[in-house]
Order: sequence, then structure tokens, then C-alpha cells
Amino acid sequence: MGIASKYNKGNGFNFRVPESFGYKTLDELYKKNGENHVYTVKALYINKKSQYGDAPVIATDECLVNAPSHLLDTVNEMILDEEIHEAANNGALGFTIYSYTTDKRKGTFYSIKWVDIEKGVI
Repeated sequence: MGIASKYNKGNGFNFRVPESFGYKTLDELYKKNGENHVYTVKALYINKKSQYGDAPVIATDECLVNAPSHLLDTVNEMILDEEIHEAANNGALGFTIYSYTTDKRKGTFYSIKWVDIEKGVI
């Protein structure tokens, strides 16, 4: 990557989200497919119109997924990374969902682990 290319803000993802796509929560996907299901990442973006501020979104081959807000900085970095674009465009980037609890709040919460589909790394 050249010195100036990091400031080119074009979208490096080839996937275009179909109008028919809806949003799914991590909770819904976890309950449907469990912890070990690998979702293929087709594109990443930041929803600037969320009622809670900027929100990371993952486009899979089936739906849009609201990612946890604690991943906002990570997803922003990934959006600018040419290796991530290449991996997503080639079907090699994925994620799994895990659940967790915390002493600070009641309930079950969900987050994701990024997966290199080609290497099977979770």
C-alpha cells in the first residue's frame, strides 16, 4: 500500500447488499445455529444512522448482522485494511458467535470471534 492510498476512502468490498436483506441479532443467530457455526463475512460497514451512535455492521451471505458496539474501533480498522477486503472478497473471512455473562449486568450477551476460513483458525 502506497503512502497516499491509505487516505482513499473507497469501499474495497465487492459485495453489494441486496434490498431483500434484513438485520439479525447475534442472539437470533446464536439460538438458530449455535456457537460453532462459521458465518462468511462479505462486507463490513458502519451504520452512521443508528439511534445509539455509530454501529458496526457485518454483511454475510444471508443477512446483515449488528455487531457489538465494543467492536466499533476494530471494524473501523478492518474497513481500511486491504487484506481484509481481499479475504472478504474471496470468501476467506468469517466469524463465530459466543455467549458470555458479566457481573456488571444481568443477562446473556453475545460477541464474535473472527475466523480465517482458509486456515480454519478460530
